[in-house]
Amino acid sequence: MRPLPGPPTPVGFTSIPQSMPNQLSKDLYPEADAGPPVFEWRSALEAVPADIFVFDATRRLILAHVCSPSLHRLCEIKVDMTCCEMFWKAQGESQCVVDRALKSGTKAEFELTVGGGEQLPFVVIVQPLFDNGDATASGVLVTARDISDLRHAEAEVIVHKSFMSSIADRSPDEIYALNKGGNITWVNQRAERDNPLAAQGQRIIDFIAPESQAALLDGMKRAFAGQEIKIEIRATRTDENHRDVEAHTSPLWKEGEVEGVLLFLRDITERKRAEAVASQSDKLRAVGELAAGVAHNLNNSLTVIKGRSQLMEMRTTDESILKSLRVINDAVEDGSKTLRRILEFARRDSVHRFDPVELDDLVMSSIEIAWPKWQRKSPDEQIQVKPECTGPIYVKGDLTELREVVLNLVFNAVDAMPKGGVLEVGTRVDGDHGCFWVADTGCGMSTETIERIFEPFFTTKGDKGTGLGLSASHGIISRHGGEIVTFSRLGEGTRFEVRLPIRDEG
Repeated sequence: MRPLPGPPTPVGFTSIPQSMPNQLSKDLYPEADAGPPVFEWRSALEAVPADIFVFDATRRLILAHVCSPSLHRLCEIKVDMTCCEMFWKAQGESQCVVDRALKSGTKAEFELTVGGGEQLPFVVIVQPLFDNGDATASGVLVTARDISDLRHAEAEVIVHKSFMSSIADRSPDEIYALNKGGNITWVNQRAERDNPLAAQGQRIIDFIAPESQAALLDGMKRAFAGQEIKIEIRATRTDENHRDVEAHTSPLWKEGEVEGVLLFLRDITERKRAEAVASQSDKLRAVGELAAGVAHNLNNSLTVIKGRSQLMEMRTTDESILKSLRVINDAVEDGSKTLRRILEFARRDSVHRFDPVELDDLVMSSIEIAWPKWQRKSPDEQIQVKPECTGPIYVKGDLTELREVVLNLVFNAVDAMPKGGVLEVGTRVDGDHGCFWVADTGCGMSTETIERIFEPFFTTKGDKGTGLGLSASHGIISRHGGEIVTFSRLGEGTRFEVRLPIRDEG
């Protein structure tokens, strides 16, 4: 073959030397004697997206076309290099693959890593070359292709797959992939743990309670139609007991078509049990509210009875009457202790028929009932009552409930003045509302206390209070369409003012 004339060799291309064996050139270029133009075979080599190396029978490099920049950086390729001076050894083998190809005459394909610090993977194909049908190879053609990008892409896929698998396995839901027949094709770790019998190939419907199978089948049918639904069903446990689950079915798409269904199951057995307990608690609470409301009202009545009996006890000397009064006092005390143990209180929601109520009469009759509460105090603890009534003012309401409100406010005012003071009560008209108020010169309240005074069971009296009076009063006034306004400062007393709609003229 003739020497290569022409322009300088391009980067990455090493020319064939003049001493190239004739038989090899004929094998590579059958028409070599005709002298093919240099640009034809050189252009053909440069068009191949791989590194090409040709070795002669003496294992020396006679042609190299290096197109991989990475290989350029890692290795210095020179003509006349022997194969052993290069890197052509398959992993785990000591013999050079070029030498093995010359001896065996067989083709080989393998992957090797090239480089010291920078390890780059290459796919290498070793093809022996024969001249005119000779049995012995007269040379070897080696092609190498850098697959670094491919390996990087594969690594990214593996990382992404691992990430998605980690998300699925750590999901709080059991996740099942189902085919069109409803058979399980994949499960996450949660499903393997919570439902170990649900292996691949089994029907998901076999793990659903009979009463819920129709609902799940309908959900799967909708998922195959491209819809997503969420339902509550019952599934079976490994011990054949049932569990409540929230099922979410979603279509599993592939190339624009639904090829399966993703089924997400979340165990809500504990939540359902808690809801049932809460529902039962609500029922018990309703009973407790009723009982507590009744208990509070009865306690006020017992207070009046006890006060009157103690007054009678002070004014009589008849021994038989005194004995009866002591029995009454003891019974009232026992009843009060029982009432204090009644169930917790909440605002009542009962509806009553409202009648006209005259506020002056309401306030003054309530003062008359509550009078014994402070008449038993010593002279240094006496309470002076200052009424201020402005005439008949009629509102619509329930007389008994409104009297309970006045008594609660009066009792609280008296308790706020343990060393005596002034108790002010009165009525007035404010636009289309009738008002009554109860004020004291007692210890007063802080802003924080005022914000909580209408909460059930909130009290500043310690063991002496139940925290129910003002909460009950607030509920009563709210049911009457009115409001309670509080004015108080620490050390300056407290004033409660109640506003109620005035009764129509009719």
